[in-house]
Amino acid sequence: MAAPQNFVTVSRRPPDVQDYIDILRRYRSWIIGPTFAGLVFSVVAAFFWPDMYLCFASMQIRPSSVSNTLMSSAVTGQMAQRLQELNLEILGRDNLILLIQKLNLYPKERARYSVEDVAEETFRKNVHIQQYDSNGGATGAQAFRIVFTYPDKDVARRLVVEVVSQFQSKNISVQQESASKTSTLFDDLVKNAREKMEQKEVELATFTSENQGKLPENSQSNTLEVQTRQANITNIYQRISAEKQRQSLLESNLNNNKNSQSQAEANLSVAINTPNQQVKNQNLINIESDISRKQQECVAVERKYQPAYPDVLACHDQVKLLEDRKADLERTEPAAAQTGGTTRMVTNSDAAHQLATLKSEENNIRAQINASVLQAGTLEKDLVEQTRELKEVQDKISSSPQVNQKFSQLNGELQMAKDEYQSLSTKRESAGTQVSVEEHSAGERLDVLEQPITPEKPTSPIRGAIVGAGTVIGFFLGVVLAGAKEVKNTTLKNLKDVRAYTNLPVLSSIPLLENALLVRRKRRLAWLAWSSALIVGTILMSGAMYYHYVILPQM
Repeated sequence: MAAPQNFVTVSRRPPDVQDYIDILRRYRSWIIGPTFAGLVFSVVAAFFWPDMYLCFASMQIRPSSVSNTLMSSAVTGQMAQRLQELNLEILGRDNLILLIQKLNLYPKERARYSVEDVAEETFRKNVHIQQYDSNGGATGAQAFRIVFTYPDKDVARRLVVEVVSQFQSKNISVQQESASKTSTLFDDLVKNAREKMEQKEVELATFTSENQGKLPENSQSNTLEVQTRQANITNIYQRISAEKQRQSLLESNLNNNKNSQSQAEANLSVAINTPNQQVKNQNLINIESDISRKQQECVAVERKYQPAYPDVLACHDQVKLLEDRKADLERTEPAAAQTGGTTRMVTNSDAAHQLATLKSEENNIRAQINASVLQAGTLEKDLVEQTRELKEVQDKISSSPQVNQKFSQLNGELQMAKDEYQSLSTKRESAGTQVSVEEHSAGERLDVLEQPITPEKPTSPIRGAIVGAGTVIGFFLGVVLAGAKEVKNTTLKNLKDVRAYTNLPVLSSIPLLENALLVRRKRRLAWLAWSSALIVGTILMSGAMYYHYVILPQM
């Protein structure tokens, strides 16, 4: 049985420049082959890749020709927002499908796929809206560029022209429609605001009419009226008290007068002896004397008071009463002639005069009492009326806080309604002006900053870059393959490897001896392989170029 072998692991020596040159020499086919393949594939791909022409047009937002100080726009959607809406509409799937059908775009793709898929997957990737300004910087929505890439340069220009036209036409229609809708909207809002304002005016007028005297402007007058009513009531109380005192005094005088009358009636008749002669009835004489005296008293009273004063009227009533009594005596007691001496009872003229005076005073006192009672009744009625009016005013004052609060609320609501109506009226006028401006094309508009032109050179593909990139990739792939082969090859390749791994001196070297027939055969096979690869690669590259420069333009 053979003894087990012991293997010793030795690390590779570091390679030098000569080693790298030897590696390239040994594996040159592994490097040249992928490099040539990369060249062939990149050339074929570059020339079979169709030319793509980029056409663009720049559009700019032109401000309104009417100064903002003269007219403020009432349209809430500004140009930037409208552009976003137009972008979504024009580059939407439905409009893209219409453009594809109108300009007959992507016929090969449409033959294999549905027009919806072509619009979404192909067309949308080739048309773009980019922000743009003349200096290359972003300017928001003030200017933008419509970019479209397509194999046919004329079709690319027609598509850009069509999109520019749609932007301009749709922008005008959107602006006019927006201005018209805004004007109609503000008409409705102003109508509702006017109705609301009129309703608030009616509510305030109704509340004002229902609360007359309780409103804030009546506060000071109500306070003054309360003070006036209270002063009037105090005065009436004082006058009623004075009348009560006067009535008490008059009642006392009336009682004294009655007592005096009783005494005068007791001394009224006396007995006297008179000769026989013709005498006049003594009662008539006394009444005539009373009438004369009372008339003199009336004259004195009239000088002191007005004719309508109660004392004057009472005095005249007493004179009339005496005259009526005189007329009755003249009818019932005619004058008689008597002769001879006789004793008779006669009226004491002094007592009769005193009695008449007392009765006249009694009548006067009663008249004054009646007048005082009437005056007191009138004052009490005034007191009741003043008290009622004072309570009404006090009720108004007590309810004023609630009334003032409600009045302030209604007045505030009315003012807010007026402000809203005024604001909406101003905006409606602006909206109407905006409609007129849009009709005269004086508002913001989209103008073409750069007209679309037919591109002369394709923008893609960049064939030199593609060929170079393919060749470089092939070369690096070959280098990687060569490195991998070298790593797997663990044989001793030169004298330096022998010295490094055996640590023995090399006295001489014997060259590798190979069969000459085999060597020639291997060389012929290598030349055949390389010649075939070169011919096939050249044919492929020539065919791709021929297709690009001859066949494709004729299609």
